[in-house]
Amino acid sequence: MSKPNSRLSPVSEDASQTAIPRGPEGTGVGPRPVEPTGTHHTVQFTSTTVAAPVAGEMTGTIVAPLEAGELPDVASIRGMRLDQLLLLTTGALVIVIVSLLAVTSFISTTSQFEETAASFTERLQNQARELGQTVSHTLALTSATSLRDNNYGFLTEVARSIIEDNKNILRVQMFDAEGLLVADSDKDAKLGTASGRKAERGWASASFQGQPVFEFHEPLDYGSQSGKGLIVISYSLESLQKQLHELEEARDETLRNTTLRTVGLGGGFVLLAAVLVAFQSRRITRPLGVLTRKVMQLAAGDLNARSTGHAAGAGREVRTLGVVFNHMAERIKVLLEDVRVKAQLEREMSLARTVQETLSPGREALQVGPLRIAGVVVTADACGGDWWFRAPLDEQRVAIGIGDVTGHGLSTALVATSATSGFASAMTMREPDQLNSQVLISALNITLAHLGRGEYQMSSALAVIDTQTGFIDYAAGGHPAAAVYNRLSGQFASLPARGPLLGASVTSQYSSRQAQLRPGDIVVWYSDGLTESRDAAGKLYGTQRLSAAVQANSQLSAEGLRDAILADVRSFSAGQPQRDDITVVVAEFSPAS
Repeated sequence: MSKPNSRLSPVSEDASQTAIPRGPEGTGVGPRPVEPTGTHHTVQFTSTTVAAPVAGEMTGTIVAPLEAGELPDVASIRGMRLDQLLLLTTGALVIVIVSLLAVTSFISTTSQFEETAASFTERLQNQARELGQTVSHTLALTSATSLRDNNYGFLTEVARSIIEDNKNILRVQMFDAEGLLVADSDKDAKLGTASGRKAERGWASASFQGQPVFEFHEPLDYGSQSGKGLIVISYSLESLQKQLHELEEARDETLRNTTLRTVGLGGGFVLLAAVLVAFQSRRITRPLGVLTRKVMQLAAGDLNARSTGHAAGAGREVRTLGVVFNHMAERIKVLLEDVRVKAQLEREMSLARTVQETLSPGREALQVGPLRIAGVVVTADACGGDWWFRAPLDEQRVAIGIGDVTGHGLSTALVATSATSGFASAMTMREPDQLNSQVLISALNITLAHLGRGEYQMSSALAVIDTQTGFIDYAAGGHPAAAVYNRLSGQFASLPARGPLLGASVTSQYSSRQAQLRPGDIVVWYSDGLTESRDAAGKLYGTQRLSAAVQANSQLSAEGLRDAILADVRSFSAGQPQRDDITVVVAEFSPAS
């Protein structure tokens, strides 16, 4: 911002103390002058509500315990109990295991029987082959000559003698090279019939007189030009069938015994499992039931409900659940207490905000002769540390002040409210002609120093303006200099004034300066929360952008320019949270000539 130009001409200190005749009373909504009574002057602040948006606005919280009718209807919950589920699942598991064991036993017994039967069959076949080879070889040696000589009767007698000597051989047949039956131990056989068998060594299964037999084929070379003959020996399988039948009976008996043992063991296992599960499930579900009742007590509003922690045998998870429940109950109790304290704090802050709004001017502009004043405080929290005031000192002079207490929150707001209210009361103790910016800021410093005991400090800027002449007497302590813009010439200036922060010491010294406002001058006081607002990239709003906003909207009224500046700040911040209170006060000096 540029330095003051020649338009603002300093005047003497004595001139600031000269009595000015009373002029017409100011108009508009806001503080109004009160006629002096006796030797004292009374300053009255209107009770209006700040309509500017408040960041971090909080509402009251009501905490009420649950009523019994609001508790969940546990009795209406359908389904199996945990002990029933454990018993059912364990019984099903035991039955499945026993069934698998029974199936495994059955398969093992059947497989063993099949292996034994195959072994018996193979052994009998081997015996039949060995016997057949021996007998057929003997027959081949003894029968070759008889077969060449067609002595078939002798061959038949030899075949029958073999049957008589070996009971396992049921039949002996001999065929010539043409495949005709020439000898048979069977009396009913018809010799000369063709067999269709090939003269090759081998064996095959067949039947004789309704009995299964094992046939062994042995070629017979008796010197015929037609080829070889064939000897067929039928070996009885009765012994094998008997052994297989006995083996089947043994298998069936084994399966029956195994089934009975499996069923008995399975039933015993199921019974034992039911007893163990009933016992263990009782140990698990009893602590869970107790914990459920404690949870219902807590839901009903009994914040002292706690788990006893006696859950022996219930498992680490159940004991952990009890510990977690107790911790949760303690946390709920603490949180509810925090909510209660927060609700109380919200009520106190609401009361403090109400008091602060009562002592603060409204958003409506105040017109006092050619001077029009409009301001607003936009707090970052429910209660702010910024403040401003406008107070007619007499019929011609108006005092304007702005301040920013360091910090945020309730304590800062109370300090700001107490300091300004105490300052307002102190103003009534002096005659109007004794009040100027130096006296006002010194009195405000002493009030804050006594109130905050040096722990709270505040920047402030005060000005006393003669509404008829435009004479301005101003002082400041650690506060940004007010910007002055003339809408007629388009030139910028400022009202610089130096001084320490208020409230640090009662002995702090402040000096006042004077200047002359000219027609078309616009004075803008602001707190550092305005220029220190940041955009998304962290860039400060700054005084240059403020000057641009003032220049761009200088043709608006005081309240219109105030709102335009706030709108520009919000647009610049682009949704970023407000970090500090923002105060803007605009004074527009527009005399008729």
